[in-house]
Amino acid sequence: MDKPLRMEKIYDLIEHYKLEVAMQEIDNILEENNTNIEALCLRGKILTKQQQYGDALNVYKHVLEIKPDYKKATTSINMINNILQIRRTFYFENTYTDDDLYS
Repeated sequence: MDKPLRMEKIYDLIEHYKLEVAMQEIDNILEENNTNIEALCLRGKILTKQQQYGDALNVYKHVLEIKPDYKKATTSINMINNILQIRRTFYFENTYTDDDLYS
């Protein structure tokens, strides 16, 4: 399968939330070329959708090691950091997470 069709298939799988199958396709691409920026970013996108933020951050940081000025990776890292900040803020400021309420 040529590259554009292969990537189109992966985008379609992600759009239909067939994330495991999409990840297998991405892994196949990365076995052939582990510096494929587009495949790495798709891997990060799937990990983010699966709320595996630490792994996603590692993927995006790897992308920046390959191509330091790649805006998509920088934007994705900022987005994940914002998500994590919101989650921490919500947890620590939300009175409903207080264990005394449930005793």
